[in-house]
Amino acid sequence: MKRTRSIATGALALLALSGCGGSVTTANPGGGPADNTAGGVYSTLNGLPGGEQRAEALKRAKAEGGTLSLYTSLTADVADAVTKAFTEQTGVPVTVFRGNSETVLQRVLQEGSAHRPGADVVETNFLEMQTLGDQGALGDFGGVSRAGLPLPAKFARWTATRFNLMLPAWNTKLIPAGEEPRSWEDLAEPRFKGKLTLEVSDSDWYENLTSYWLGHGRTQAEVDALWKAIVGNAKVAKGHTVMMGLLGAGQTPMDAMNYSYITERAKQQGAPVSYRSADGIAHVPAFPRPNGVGMLSAAKHPAAAWLFYDWMLTDGQKVLVQQHLTPASKVTGDTSLDGITLLGYDVAGLTKDIQTWDKRYDALLRGVPQQK
Repeated sequence: MKRTRSIATGALALLALSGCGGSVTTANPGGGPADNTAGGVYSTLNGLPGGEQRAEALKRAKAEGGTLSLYTSLTADVADAVTKAFTEQTGVPVTVFRGNSETVLQRVLQEGSAHRPGADVVETNFLEMQTLGDQGALGDFGGVSRAGLPLPAKFARWTATRFNLMLPAWNTKLIPAGEEPRSWEDLAEPRFKGKLTLEVSDSDWYENLTSYWLGHGRTQAEVDALWKAIVGNAKVAKGHTVMMGLLGAGQTPMDAMNYSYITERAKQQGAPVSYRSADGIAHVPAFPRPNGVGMLSAAKHPAAAWLFYDWMLTDGQKVLVQQHLTPASKVTGDTSLDGITLLGYDVAGLTKDIQTWDKRYDALLRGVPQQK
């Protein structure tokens, strides 16, 4: 398996975005000329009373007269739904660059090194958001909308908008009620021999589950034995959507791990798949992988960027629920967390040492047959 995570290592040294407006701490002090740099706009909006922030951001976004530039790894259908709703509510048009999370990061870094930033706001996976935040490429957001979010959604320079819940998924026709896994350890049982599919890039799941087992009293030898048994029960496939297609068609019985929103969307479309047992409970605890939003410190349309950030933490949460995603905040009518126990997710550990876990997971899957 080849990865492109290493692009950040060489490119970060070239990143010049942090010096393009992010250091301004006050705007229009003493009634002087307004500071219209991105940092100045962010500071002004952050300093307003909570009830005035959105209205002022909207007024300034319209005065900017431009099109908000969003870089995102949201799937095309979700990105379309999000940007359509945002424009309908605010009148601010949006252009979208969409790619996988690593492509989004690479483009931001390359544009930053060339001093030609193209994005105003980014919405993508935790690793890329954390990388951009650590390098000072993201501006500070002080909207009141962030205050009410749970602590796992808050990071220094970005905020989670949604969580991808990591859970096993199964075909309900091939795995009868009562025979589905009720713990992650169950995946190692002989009864699942030849029934599991593993995704080739799920090293973050591997790291989180390994750390979870070690943190709950298992020795390294015991953890290694569990993984050896799980891999011995499995074949591999590339892409969670591909895996779900195979699962829904009855070509495979169980995904060792898939994202609950992918399973839920397939279920809504009529596929015989589930991640909850017949009692409505997901007996296997879930790892919530965060995806989030951040404003570029060199945004050309900073008020629009601030407005989109704020909208994603409020009205945008409802749009995500409509797309069967798990929002970062509690949304009336949302059932995506019903019957689910959430564990922690090791953002700090993975950001620090993801390449080591990539290599270990690659080695673990070496020689495992491809699912067809």
